[in-house]
Amino acid sequence: MDSLYLPKLNRLHPTLESTVLKVVEESGELARAVLQHLAGSAAQDRETLDEVAAELLDVAQTCVTMIFVLEDEYGLRCEEMVGVHLAKLRRKHYLFTEESAYRIEDAGPFKVLHLPRLQIPGVDLLTTVCKIQEEIGELTQFLGKSAGASGEASVLGRQAVLAGAALELLDIAQCCFTMMYILADTYQLDLQPYMEKHGAKLRQKGYFD
Repeated sequence: MDSLYLPKLNRLHPTLESTVLKVVEESGELARAVLQHLAGSAAQDRETLDEVAAELLDVAQTCVTMIFVLEDEYGLRCEEMVGVHLAKLRRKHYLFTEESAYRIEDAGPFKVLHLPRLQIPGVDLLTTVCKIQEEIGELTQFLGKSAGASGEASVLGRQAVLAGAALELLDIAQCCFTMMYILADTYQLDLQPYMEKHGAKLRQKGYFD
């Protein structure tokens, strides 16, 4: 199976604050899609599953877009952040193929990020939704409490806050990628049409060339 990937949206310029709002919005839509899928009949399975897949890609795209912005505008190196991310996965003993763990590719005007396919037992749609919410909470902690946003003594410097936020964004995107691979295996889905439909939607909205 080809790896999942998401593009850099070169016509969007989100901030970390707008990204938090967007990822909360998209994760709420994902939760609704999951509940509809779980409550639906067998005849509705494919329709509701398509909606779940689309929402997983939207959540992941929100995170990947901001990761590329952090690289372009704040000097964080995407390769280094993904290296830290992969090291954490190894410490947790999550299995993935090292030689194809991730890629960042430039293809003409496009830049895309691939994340690894993890082998984690016991993951399902509900646990994924819960894990994404946990990671969003950790993201907001970096941007709030750790940065002294409400008048607390700032625990971390600006660069440490940015690096921490980037890692949490990678964690959220990884949750989405992992669930997409599990759905592909469970329901024998071809992921390519989902990515093509996702990319077409983004182009239609004018988010990238």
